[in-house]
Amino acid sequence: MNTPMGIITLALLLSEGIALLYLVNKRKKEQVQYEEQDKLLTQYVAANLDMEKELSDITHAYDRQQEMAAELQRIQQQIRLLKHDMKNHTLVILSYLEADKPEEAKRYAGEILDKLNRMYTYVNVGNSLLSYIINSKLSEAKELGIELKAEIENLPFSYMDSVDFSALLNNMLDNAIRGAVDSADKRLEVNIAARKGFDVITVKNSIDASVLEKNPTLMSSKEEPGHGYGLRQMKAVAEKYGGAIDIYEKNGLFVVSALMAAE
Repeated sequence: MNTPMGIITLALLLSEGIALLYLVNKRKKEQVQYEEQDKLLTQYVAANLDMEKELSDITHAYDRQQEMAAELQRIQQQIRLLKHDMKNHTLVILSYLEADKPEEAKRYAGEILDKLNRMYTYVNVGNSLLSYIINSKLSEAKELGIELKAEIENLPFSYMDSVDFSALLNNMLDNAIRGAVDSADKRLEVNIAARKGFDVITVKNSIDASVLEKNPTLMSSKEEPGHGYGLRQMKAVAEKYGGAIDIYEKNGLFVVSALMAAE
């Protein structure tokens, strides 16, 4: 090994070893740099996703405010027209009475009452989103000839994300309106109240026959939307806030009750 050839071989082996060690160290540094860059990229993507969500929430809130303002303006316009018309209606009724035509006066008064019953008065329960959804959906139900009963407490639902709350309440009311329209009685009842530490939203609609007997799992299709529409989403929202969805039938009514743990 002390021969010139052995020395040369040893020198080559040492050179290759040094080169290999250099490449290994370089690879380790590149790996560390890659991991750091990957970490930074992940943080960047996560930050951008958060920004996109915030932007989406802001856009959604703005659109909702615009819709609420338009709905309120429409209802206020109805009220102004009603006040203007009431004077004329009163004069017509008085003219019938002065002409000794009580039956015509009663008929005319009945027509006015029917018109008033078809109008849904704006309700402000302190929660702007709740007020908007309730008023827009119940106004829609009125126009479809559905008899309404609503008992709504002033609950803030401040612990719920507005998108979750909107999805839950809109789905519950949309399903109930569809169910009520398809029934003979056409009735819809809404109750929102606090009970034993829970905020409870209960929506009932009239039915002609048992829905649960025919479709116990409440499966629905695009062709035949029914009470199951959005049920998975409603359950997910209720469970997210420590609650659940209860579904049953009683006294000719289909009942959906959402319970959320009030914070």
